[in-house]
Amino acid sequence: MIRFILLAVLLALPPVTQSQVVFQDEDSVGAFSNQDVVKNLIKAEEGDVRAQVLVGAAYLYGLEEKGVEADHEKGLYWLKEAANQGAAEAHYELGRMYCHGMGVDKDPVKCEEHLNQAAERGLSSATTDLMDIYQSGDAGLGIEADEEKYLYWLETTAEDGVPISMRNMARRYRQGRGFEVDFDKAFEWIMRAVELDAPFSHREAARYFENGWGTEQDLVKAYMLYDLGGTAGIEPREAVAEQMTEAQIEEAIARSWQWQLERSSFVPSSNGYRYQPDVSDLEPLSLTPESDQ
Repeated sequence: MIRFILLAVLLALPPVTQSQVVFQDEDSVGAFSNQDVVKNLIKAEEGDVRAQVLVGAAYLYGLEEKGVEADHEKGLYWLKEAANQGAAEAHYELGRMYCHGMGVDKDPVKCEEHLNQAAERGLSSATTDLMDIYQSGDAGLGIEADEEKYLYWLETTAEDGVPISMRNMARRYRQGRGFEVDFDKAFEWIMRAVELDAPFSHREAARYFENGWGTEQDLVKAYMLYDLGGTAGIEPREAVAEQMTEAQIEEAIARSWQWQLERSSFVPSSNGYRYQPDVSDLEPLSLTPESDQ
């Protein structure tokens, strides 16, 4: 009987607020600067989490054009209210307050706690701040560099599709920093960035094909990727060309142009717009072996 009473009590409790990035599909800066603070204050008092974040930020930083002076105490109150409802942005601003001593005493524990809460909810700015702190440490806060925590967020953001993190994961696996040397995993990570057409990824991926790191050596693909790297890829591309036949170079250029056409993403390489081969007969190109897909 007691078990059934406890179950009834639990079912009667309000549901736990879901973690959230309040401004997931909205311009948060525009929403902040263009807000109607009076209306938002009414909504905030009624429990509207979006309004609580906006009002909290208005008091935290001040919003002169709306007649709101900075009031850290009020900002802290409304941001805590929003944080209690799981708002990632509120946790982030609270973290910044405790990190920088904005209206509160600096508190490294609360700084980390709130930034981590925001990052776990998917707020990229919080993740970036944490990675900076854990990679180099923060003497002002008394937080030492923490390789394990840095690698956690590096891998998390890479898995979430952040190209620069994918590039850094590739480098660490290739160089054996934080992980055992693994060229296969390094190749996998850099190719994920390439598939997203991340500008910095092409030149780096070209080195894998040039040297046979984690994949078979393929100078055509190496040349193609150096070419996609734009003007910065010219010098290494021409070095690779010295080892290639004219037919291979022509194919590599055609492959580069095919890639650019398919993605409507054009780069100012030395061939670029000057030489645009007919690629209508080219088969689709896969840069990764079937076993790696």
